[in-house]
Amino acid sequence: MGFILFSIFIILMGIFVIWMSIFGKKRDIKKSPVGIPTDFTDFFVMIVYRLFPTIIRRIFLFLVGVGVIIGAICLLVNK
Repeated sequence: MGFILFSIFIILMGIFVIWMSIFGKKRDIKKSPVGIPTDFTDFFVMIVYRLFPTIIRRIFLFLVGVGVIIGAICLLVNK
C-alpha cells in the first residue's frame, strides 16, 4: 500500500512539473534554483537550465515531468 501511495505521489509531482512547464510564468521558470552540481549529470542539467532560453527550459521541464510519470508507472507495473 505504501509503495502505491509513493508512486501516486511521484506521478503527481511529475504532473506538477509538466503544469509548471506549460502554464508557469517566465519569471518563475527563470528563477528556479538549480543548486550545486555533484556529478556530471547535475552539471549537464545546470548548463542546460542556466544557459538556454526560456523555451528550451520549458521543453526540458516538460520532458523531465513526462520521464518522472513514465518511471513511476513502470514501477507500478513491474511491482
